Amino acid sequence: MAEYKSMNAEEYMTFILGEMKYAVELPKIREILTYPELITTLPNTSEWVKGLINLRGEVVPILDIRVKFNTGEAKYDENTAVIAVITDDNRMLGLVVDRVDDVKKLESASLYPVSDMGSGIPAKYLKGFVRLEDNQMLVIMDIENVVHKSELKGS
Repeated sequence: MAEYKSMNAEEYMTFILGEMKYAVELPKIREILTYPELITTLPNTSEWVKGLINLRGEVVPILDIRVKFNTGEAKYDENTAVIAVITDDNRMLGLVVDRVDDVKKLESASLYPVSDMGSGIPAKYLKGFVRLEDNQMLVIMDIENVVHKSELKGS
């Protein structure tokens, strides 16, 4: 029997940071939250580590990736959202973004490799990019590298 290799279409949640559109694999997302009013701040952490929240009995660090990647002024308004993600080592973390956008189905074959393409975010934090129908660039974020334990230490 001939081996059939199908195109791998995966679903991604898209979100906005500054002027750019980014995405993360949908299976990594636990839920989307509005920016919490109550965050317990932590001393001696990086500026992008906003603190901790209690999410249904689980303590979750809130990380403002807009601050980490300096994507423009980090405004906290009605569009500000937190994407709760689960890492490969089963940690749950909340990522603050300017706005959650949409769910897109993308072919992994259509992913272009990342060089330092001017997204403002170092290539080690990115998996690649896709050019959308409207010619807009969608950058796929490598959440595992962004929230790696070594990244969370005070700078």
